[in-house]
Amino acid sequence: MSNERISSPAVQRFRGIPTNEIPAVVPLRLVLAQTDAIAVWISGALVYSTCMTFSIEASVQSTDRFLGMYGFGKPESGHTPPMLLGFEDAHRTLATNLPGRRTGLSANGGGGSGVHNRTGLVLAPVPPAGDLQVYFAWPHFGLDETKHVLDAGEFASAAEQVVTLWDEVDPATAAQIDINDRTTPEIEIPSSRWFATAFELQKPPPPDPHAPRRVNFAFVQQDSPNE
Repeated sequence: MSNERISSPAVQRFRGIPTNEIPAVVPLRLVLAQTDAIAVWISGALVYSTCMTFSIEASVQSTDRFLGMYGFGKPESGHTPPMLLGFEDAHRTLATNLPGRRTGLSANGGGGSGVHNRTGLVLAPVPPAGDLQVYFAWPHFGLDETKHVLDAGEFASAAEQVVTLWDEVDPATAAQIDINDRTTPEIEIPSSRWFATAFELQKPPPPDPHAPRRVNFAFVQQDSPNE
């Protein structure tokens, strides 16, 4: 890949995943690497009008550190060196989790255990129709750079299926939540409907009056008067 053919125009500040849209779903499962020790794959594409989200997951058989799947020039203590992930769309615009100037790729939460981790990512804007090249490497696990090609036309078409719920709102003024309110609400179950029936079926059985009773006791050793 020649650096001369990559363009990275100024990226407008990402305003976040739209909260006033129901995204379109695009089936996606791209295996980036698979060895006897580790597997890494992308799945779960949701397309909005201004961006798309997906997850990148990794599983290992054993590890002495958490999997470093964040990147963006911010290695995490107690983690492996981070994986490298990048995209180049049909307009030759790149987006990566490399250090340096911000591109159209950003983190979107995640979690996992020692041998498995999932990281959510956001790619903005939605890639134009054409080839979307996906680059991946994880030198720590001996995974050299590889290139995969996706048909971004599916993502571009899906953007037309996004459902807009209402005009865009400012989250700062729309969410008027009293963080000091610690009231525990009651569970509201509609009467004489499906949930009411399921609720009755899920009630634990009454205690058996003939069942052996459990007795809890503790032994306290008295100090000797001679001590």
